[in-house]
Amino acid sequence: AEYMGFDPPREGVVDSVRILRGQGVSVRMITGDSQETAVAVGSRLGLCAAGATRALSGSQLDQAEEHELAESIDDVTIFYRTTPAHKLKIVKALQSRGAIVGMTGDGVNDAVALRAAHIGIAMGLSGTDVCKEAADMILVDDDLQTIEAAMEEGKSLFYNIRNFVRFQLSTSVAALALIGLSTAAKIPNPLNAMQILWINILMDGPPAQSLGVEPADPMIVKQPPRSSREPIINRDLIFNVLLSAAVIVAGTLYVFVNEMADNGVTPRDTTMTFTCFVFFDMFNALSCRSQQRSIISIGLLSNPMFLVAVGASLLGQMLVIYFPPLQRVFQTESLSAADLGFLAGLSSTVLIVSELKKLFIYVWHHRNFSLFKKSTY
Repeated sequence: AEYMGFDPPREGVVDSVRILRGQGVSVRMITGDSQETAVAVGSRLGLCAAGATRALSGSQLDQAEEHELAESIDDVTIFYRTTPAHKLKIVKALQSRGAIVGMTGDGVNDAVALRAAHIGIAMGLSGTDVCKEAADMILVDDDLQTIEAAMEEGKSLFYNIRNFVRFQLSTSVAALALIGLSTAAKIPNPLNAMQILWINILMDGPPAQSLGVEPADPMIVKQPPRSSREPIINRDLIFNVLLSAAVIVAGTLYVFVNEMADNGVTPRDTTMTFTCFVFFDMFNALSCRSQQRSIISIGLLSNPMFLVAVGASLLGQMLVIYFPPLQRVFQTESLSAADLGFLAGLSSTVLIVSELKKLFIYVWHHRNFSLFKKSTY
């Protein structure tokens, strides 16, 4: 991804440039000032060292062919003595390198470059109406820090959606597989219609929604910009979905078959199975808070909304199995504390398996990275 900055530097811009570059964003400055002024400002921003030759003038841009500029533009961070026409040429050169280009501008003549960029950003305070019309977004406070915050929010939102989808799919696949396997094995249905409806309410309700407000993960924020073609549902997500669903189905069927040892289905059998699946659902939601980081590193208290959502869901489940009017509706009966402890321990396996997988991937990646470092010496 590319970002064209503006000058002179304002308060906080130096920190924003440093953070953006740390996130894999290549920041470039385009100015109409002289080389000395441009390099001085660029040095203050951390774009180049004083006296460095990583700068191109407008006249040099005019003389360079498109393919020549594309080959050398990766090493250039400052463009001086430029005109709006040069901005368009720079945008096209960066795009030819496969970069996702964001361009800021405020003048009428900047409109063409803003339109050509993947993300045209117009200045809200100083920008002209023509510039704002051509842009994809308007920076209302003309502050680079706002762009940095927006990028962090965008990354967080994408991965929160992915976590939400993982939770929804894994629960849906598990429920379908549970019903399908019981039908194929010609055993009674482990769940009745009202219990399945309750599970769907929990699946689409508070726990799922709370995954969408997960705080920004520092590990994700520091990652380079992802490809615009990267799908939400990728191989890793599908694997996680199938793994979680397999654990949920195996555990729930174990409880149902074990409780149905007398070859008859009683309210206790379905209550144990039903509660087991709901507990699995809650632990699965906990494991879906991050695809890479363990729940210990994230922190149990980092998302208060998630704790409220899970607490409310568990309270609802307790009412379903202990409140007489709801017992009649859901065909459940009261369970002992030992039963709940057993189900909680069993259903936690979906979280344990997920955490072990994350640990394995972490160790594997670091092992390969260490071997790579050794091979380069």
